[in-house]
Amino acid sequence: MRVIQISDLHIPDFESVHPRDFFNKRMTGGLNLLTKRRGAHPPELAERLIEDITNQHVDHVVVTGDITNLSLPGEFQRASRLLRILGGYEHVTVVPGNHDVYTQGAAEQKRFESYFGHLLFGEGEGWEDWTFPAVKRVGDILIIGLSSAIATPPFMAYGRVGEDQLNRLPALLEKHPKGLFRMALVHHNLHRRRSRFAEATAALQDRDAVVARLSMLDVDLVLHGHTHVAHRFSITRGEHTMLVVGSGSSTWNSGNPAHAARYNVYEIVEGQLERIRTRVYDQQRRRFEWMM
Repeated sequence: MRVIQISDLHIPDFESVHPRDFFNKRMTGGLNLLTKRRGAHPPELAERLIEDITNQHVDHVVVTGDITNLSLPGEFQRASRLLRILGGYEHVTVVPGNHDVYTQGAAEQKRFESYFGHLLFGEGEGWEDWTFPAVKRVGDILIIGLSSAIATPPFMAYGRVGEDQLNRLPALLEKHPKGLFRMALVHHNLHRRRSRFAEATAALQDRDAVVARLSMLDVDLVLHGHTHVAHRFSITRGEHTMLVVGSGSSTWNSGNPAHAARYNVYEIVEGQLERIRTRVYDQQRRRFEWMM
C-alpha cells in the first residue's frame, strides 16, 4: 500500500467573519496572520497540493492536523471542500491540530468533528458522540487517530493526549486482527525541540506517556505535524522498533529549501515499511517534485 501524509495546511478564509469572532485568542492569531505569517500558507498552494496528490495513485491520505488557521467555520468549509476531492472514509483520515481547536468555543462545539469526524469514525453515529481515539482498518493497515488538540491561552500551542485516550486504545486494537501494520497519527511532535521557548509553549505535555504506550502496543509508525519542519527518529523496545516521522508543512510558501512545502509517500509491503519518498514544492516551477 502507498499512503500519503500531508500536514499543517493552515487554510485561511475570512468570508462572513464578524469582529466579535476575534474577541478571544483569535485576536493575537489574526495579528500574526497579518504580520509575520502573512502569505505563509497561500490557499493556491493548498490547491496545487491536492491536485498533485490526485496524480500519485495512492491508496490512502492521512492529514496530521492544523487544517485551519483559526478554527473559523469558513476555514473548515473551505478545507472540507478541498479534502473531499481526495475521497471519503476509505481514502482519507484526518486528526486535529491545535489550530483546529483554536478557541474554547471551537472545542465545545466539536467543530473539527462536525466537519471531519466521519473520516475517522465513519458514518454510524452523530458527531456529538464521537470520542478519541479512533481506530480504523484500511487494507492491511490499522490507523490509530489520536487527538492532542486542546484549547490553550493566547501565545500557547501545547497539546495533550490524556490518559483517557491512552487507556481506551488497547481495547480498540483488540477488535482487529494482530499482524496488521500499525500507524498512529497525532498532531504534536514527539521529540524535544531545541528552543526552550518552543518546549515551554508548544510541546506535547504527556509526550513520554504517549511514546511509552504506543511503543508498548507495538505501533510501527507514528506520523505527526506541528513543527512545520521534517523530522524523524526511531524508538526500540526489545525486538520492536517504532519509527516517528514529522512530514513538515505541506503548504509552507518558503524559499528556504528545508522549510519548503512538502509531503511524504510511505510504501508498505507485507506489513513492513519499505520506503519513504518526499515531494517538495518548487517555487519557481510552481509544482511539487520528488526530492532527490
